[in-house]
Amino acid sequence: MMNRTGKRMNVVKAFCLLALLGCFIGCKDDEKRKEQAFDNSLPIEIVGFEPREVTPRTQLLIYGKNFGNDPSLINLKLGGVETRVVNCNNECIYCMVPRNADKGTIEISIGDQAAIAPDRFTYIANTQVTTLCGYVDETGRYEVEDGPFSDCGLNSPTWLSIDPKNPNHIYMIEDKSSIRLIDMEVQELTTVATVGQLNIQDPRSLCWSLTGDTLFVSNYSNGDSPIVVTMLLRSEGFKKAHSLFSGYKWVISATIHPQTGDIYFAQESDATIKRYNMATKEVETMFSVGGNWIWMYVYFHPSGDFAYLMRPREGTIFKCQFNKTTNWLELPSIYVGNWNQGYNEGVGTNVRMGVMWQGTFVKNEKYIEQHKDDIYDFYVADGELYDNHPGDLIWKVTPNAEAIRYAGRGSVAMDNSHFGYVDGDLLQEARFNGPHSIAFDEVNKIFYIGDQHNHRIRQIIVE
Repeated sequence: MMNRTGKRMNVVKAFCLLALLGCFIGCKDDEKRKEQAFDNSLPIEIVGFEPREVTPRTQLLIYGKNFGNDPSLINLKLGGVETRVVNCNNECIYCMVPRNADKGTIEISIGDQAAIAPDRFTYIANTQVTTLCGYVDETGRYEVEDGPFSDCGLNSPTWLSIDPKNPNHIYMIEDKSSIRLIDMEVQELTTVATVGQLNIQDPRSLCWSLTGDTLFVSNYSNGDSPIVVTMLLRSEGFKKAHSLFSGYKWVISATIHPQTGDIYFAQESDATIKRYNMATKEVETMFSVGGNWIWMYVYFHPSGDFAYLMRPREGTIFKCQFNKTTNWLELPSIYVGNWNQGYNEGVGTNVRMGVMWQGTFVKNEKYIEQHKDDIYDFYVADGELYDNHPGDLIWKVTPNAEAIRYAGRGSVAMDNSHFGYVDGDLLQEARFNGPHSIAFDEVNKIFYIGDQHNHRIRQIIVE
């Protein structure tokens, strides 16, 4: 037999569910509204909640007494995290479970009154691959256009870079056409500048000045007197391009040293790594990796102590120490990979990777707790080349030269392929189709991934 508390819970539950369908429209009767208002002379009471098990963004109903009918007056913490009340009546609060609410506690305060739920909910961390933006219809058709996330279209997101002064702004290179802005604040994709406005032919990479006020755009060009790097200034809204230096062709990528501010770029034609000295305004050749027409990407560790030199077409990552006395990159040595494309997790040269594109360093809190010297992992987007799909996943490379699958290749299509378009669990379900770019928002703990052949931006909100 159901006890009185259970009966009451069902009545309140029914009332709240109706409220979720649109019944929170206020009372026409002033007396009724007054009865439902919070009474500061009476205690708050929490009698229950549901569901008992939650994941991030779960709709949570909290039942009780004296909640009032004004959500703005309620201070709510779920699992110790400040949480907005979506709506309420005097006996029910409707809210969404925030990320990282793993303590499971429910705390409410209104005016001088406060209450803590006697029970805790079970919080289930739910890190998944989801789709942020990029509209593609059921036939696979898409159009490159600006607009809200629900309607915008993109072709090939080849590079992503997060504004160091505003993590809600992610700048994207649209292959050979433009620089676009993914604005998380207004949930909109817009075009910042086109190739014609930038006065370059083929933008390849983005990096920021040490102050965060200048966005550098590298250019791959085979034209006469090509511009190597252009500058977009924050003071001009990143709308006007200024040439930093020119005279070099076939530049695969450019990056900035996080301590000196000098720009390092890789030139495909002669397989060299060069440095543009910001003080002397001169270009100096560091070294050649041997051979010609070799793709290379340089990624400096946040400390500036070393750089990863990535050779995408060979599925290999080299490591170069940085001499802080001479401000010079030393000759590289193989760190991960073995010149053979494919897929094999492992350590060092036992690893087989596909065609690696953009990478990003991400701080690992566990390494900090363990007092490790290097507290960063390196995440790499492994796409495809010439329609050969060896990877289509996101790798995590540790400071111990271990490469493991972080996301992708989770489910298999009917043709036994691992690439495609599936959201879901990182390792069990998620599928990509040529992930080409990746960036990590350290503030909000979000990975953004440019999924090239799916024509979408995917995201992973880290729990």
